[in-house]
Amino acid sequence: MSSITCPHCGSPVSLRRFFDPVNKPFCTRCGWNLDRAEAALETKSGLVRLIPVGIAGVILLVAFTASRAELSSIFLVPALFSLIALAPLWGYYSTRRAIAAAKFTVNPSLARAQLPLDPALEMLRSVPRPRRVRFRFEGSATVLVAFGAVAILSATLFVATSRRPFSPRGMGLAAMLPLLFVLLIIAVVLLVPFFREKRNLPLLRDGELAFAHVGSQQSVQQGKTSYSKIDYEFQTNTGQHFRNSCRDLTRNVFEDMTVPVFYDPLDPSKNIAACATYLKITDPFP
Repeated sequence: MSSITCPHCGSPVSLRRFFDPVNKPFCTRCGWNLDRAEAALETKSGLVRLIPVGIAGVILLVAFTASRAELSSIFLVPALFSLIALAPLWGYYSTRRAIAAAKFTVNPSLARAQLPLDPALEMLRSVPRPRRVRFRFEGSATVLVAFGAVAILSATLFVATSRRPFSPRGMGLAAMLPLLFVLLIIAVVLLVPFFREKRNLPLLRDGELAFAHVGSQQSVQQGKTSYSKIDYEFQTNTGQHFRNSCRDLTRNVFEDMTVPVFYDPLDPSKNIAACATYLKITDPFP
């Protein structure tokens, strides 16, 4: 289980992501974000009540089908469905219990007016320009594993079919289609963000650095997926205040936290938060 640092008291805060990646974290020591986490959980209460109804409906449908087809093994379907559907239900009630328990243990007096800046951020401030910047895709390891598995499978099928006697012409090449498909997916997943990030490269390499305060965070639904959106505010070296919003690619940034922002000194409206780009500063960082 990953964790972040509480922006009010500096305690580690666990991220509950296994069953629900959009849950808001909260500090059980000083109470940071506890009210927001409870409010976010309440918005899901209506959907959670429908899960048992959906499970019962699937069981009744399968029972009716099994009685007509005289096939008892079909009950494996609702069993698997129930295991999958009960996972978010378990996550909801475990988070609800954790919030209720935290209300009796939090001590708001432990929160400090201003925590010292994270040492990594202080180190970032000392990096001379032009900074060394590298493209690092967060899901690259997963992509490489998937590509390797499909490549091995495709190569095995290609060798097996090409050595078979009387095999139809083109049968071996057909085995390579999964590999070609994965290559196309990798080109879309990796190359599109790479070219899109080229416009952010000058900001990270030569732009001014500021530390922004995150005012709000919300999960935005986009089709069947969701992403984390944050609103932040920062002050330039000349004292100007700017606000912006961005997609948090790390899903580790929440209200009251501090994020580094790189901006154009001639036009500070052109800015990018470090959590909103796949570009990473490598010197002096590994």
